[in-house]
Amino acid sequence: MRSITPLRHDVAAVCDRRNPHPKMKAILPLFLMGALHAGAQSTGYVNFVRQNQQGLGVVWDMPVAAKGTSPSALALESGGALFQLWTIEEKTAKDHLLDQKLVGAYLPTADIRVLTLDPNGRVPRTRVDQPFTVEINVAGLLTGAGLPLSSTSVLLERHIESYREDQTSFNPAQVVSGQPYSSAYISDNGKTVLSFPASSVPASDPTKAAGEEHFVIHALSDGTFSQTQLASAHVQVWPVASGAIKGINHGDKLRFQTPRLELLLNDLYPTSDTYLMLYQGTQVNGATGRIVKAFPLPDRDTSESHVLNVTELDSLIGEDGTYTLALYSDTVYGRDFLCSPVTFTINRTLQVNAMQVGFSDNENP
Repeated sequence: MRSITPLRHDVAAVCDRRNPHPKMKAILPLFLMGALHAGAQSTGYVNFVRQNQQGLGVVWDMPVAAKGTSPSALALESGGALFQLWTIEEKTAKDHLLDQKLVGAYLPTADIRVLTLDPNGRVPRTRVDQPFTVEINVAGLLTGAGLPLSSTSVLLERHIESYREDQTSFNPAQVVSGQPYSSAYISDNGKTVLSFPASSVPASDPTKAAGEEHFVIHALSDGTFSQTQLASAHVQVWPVASGAIKGINHGDKLRFQTPRLELLLNDLYPTSDTYLMLYQGTQVNGATGRIVKAFPLPDRDTSESHVLNVTELDSLIGEDGTYTLALYSDTVYGRDFLCSPVTFTINRTLQVNAMQVGFSDNENP
């Protein structure tokens, strides 16, 4: 089993030397294959590959289809070339960098992807309290004396950024341009798997953290070209949902008509089903309840918050007794109560106390 030695934080460096092979890789004809982001389909978008000749400063843009293969526009020079996959939304003229690869005579290849418990979403996503893994595959690294550092190691960086209130995504180039949260060298070909028990996106309340984690593999500088990105992947992180049942308090004793309720639903996870349930008695877990209000949230790119009015409660209570309301949400991670259950009693029986007095005809008033 490959040994893993931690460097900074929880990212690991892998060192397992193979047999020396001092020969450099020859430059081969390049064919670029790009699968565009789900949002960047051919209609309404212009897609192109930008080839940047490292060390020469020559840049060439080549239009491409949403899927397929194409030969590189320019021949690869000794310094290598950086290929960037871009798309431009015609309506807004906003451009997006979807992916980039660095190719050259001394360069290794790398692939990286993030795996979460949520199979949905256009990009990998998770909840801040849930685990995820990062799979890294590196090929083309060489071993032996006197080899350029760029041919024997790659650099792994982990970048973490929190969303502001008005944000739901980041430009990847902006996120990875800052100081990394952690970094490590990988000096071995093959697969490396990093497991994270939860996200490290910061927040004053850890359950309410929202943002992104980006993982980037860099080729190291060897004097011919500067440190350049080989592969990248990121995961969106969403908060834990919470809520409140307004209009009724735990322990209330009600007569006749029940009050009008208001539900506060905060940070509902993308693709979730939220329910206000009514249970007879005080037992919630394992008991059979009745749906008072249902709020399905179809698949979307962000978490959402909503306020709902509830007027259906009175029609569901048929007899006097003790009842409990529970607010919970179902997601791919299971069922979570959004607030503490509320237990109350209702007594609609009207009691009349009267005293009977009799009068006779012979009695004086």
